[in-house]
Amino acid sequence: MVAAMRLISYFVIGTIPILFAAVQSWIWSFYSLSMMAAFVLYKWLRQEKIAFSTPKSSYLPTTLFFSYTILFWLPLPSSIISFLSPVRFESISTTQKLTDIVFEGQTLSYSSLNAFTWWVFLLSLCLFFFVVRYLSNERKSLTIILFIMVGLGLTEAVYGLIQALVPSMGVLWVDYVKDYMGNARGTFINRNHFAGFIELIWPLALGVTIAKTERKNSFKKALASDLLNRQALMALCIVVLLLALLLSRSRAGIVGGAIGLLTFWYLARPNIGRIALQTRLLMGGIVVVLSIYCLTIGVGPTFKRFLLIDDRNSRLHIWKDSLSIIEDHPLGIGLRNYENVFQIYNQHSTSDKVVKYAHNDYLQLLIETGWVGFFV
Repeated sequence: MVAAMRLISYFVIGTIPILFAAVQSWIWSFYSLSMMAAFVLYKWLRQEKIAFSTPKSSYLPTTLFFSYTILFWLPLPSSIISFLSPVRFESISTTQKLTDIVFEGQTLSYSSLNAFTWWVFLLSLCLFFFVVRYLSNERKSLTIILFIMVGLGLTEAVYGLIQALVPSMGVLWVDYVKDYMGNARGTFINRNHFAGFIELIWPLALGVTIAKTERKNSFKKALASDLLNRQALMALCIVVLLLALLLSRSRAGIVGGAIGLLTFWYLARPNIGRIALQTRLLMGGIVVVLSIYCLTIGVGPTFKRFLLIDDRNSRLHIWKDSLSIIEDHPLGIGLRNYENVFQIYNQHSTSDKVVKYAHNDYLQLLIETGWVGFFV
């Protein structure tokens, strides 16, 4: 049972980014089943008295969140909907008048199917968290998970660099999507998703590099260390990851990567003096090599994107229009319903593209789950 749980978990972690980040329903439904299967095995092992460590402090808020968000796809009487969400009730009443059809048992969400399917997906992620946390208590399993993630991140980064160097290159067999051409995006299609993945992976590679050190007090001994070659290889991998992050030209991704670096440095600050000399040399080498690459290939287009904040289709205008949604729906509109509702409140965006996301996870969570779900 433990072996099966490990294999399923390794499979999910190692493949879910490859299939376009599993954003399509036909993909993430399969992964939801896989994650739930791993959790069933996990619960089975608990019944066999195998020792587990679970974060009990997360039980209450997690239970509250899923109990609250399940209300959005449950059919409710009109009287309750009119009390909880007057704007939603008004839209239902208007539709009934225009179509002469009486709708019974409507939901608080504008699309109950979207709310339900995304609720199931989030639940599977939550259950999978307990499985991975258990596996991470074992040093061997944690090491395997780390190297799967770093190896996958490096593969995605190399693929992304090729896409940046060959602008006509698509994503796997999806060549008809012309968005983000010339940007590093790996198998994610969306460069922002790709950047979000890379900015989470490269600190793991840095942590592995620092962990595999020996204390050397002299420059000569540091160069003679057997681990230096392996650390140099890991340092080169980090350079590739960071370069792919820059060439994704994702503003939030690049800022997140910089914040990650500062946070990493702050957490490691008390131990800086105990970090081996060769590690500090390699860290300096990472900065130098990355700088040389940036000067060689040119990152002007990346920095220009940070100046594009006054466009009518900018994120700032999307966020401003989105605030009106939460004003009318303080209790939320239902999970994965942002795309359905934003079009009504869109005042600034003149693009023909449908705005599917707020491009701000916190704001979208607030809009879809309301103040209650957001604070929980």
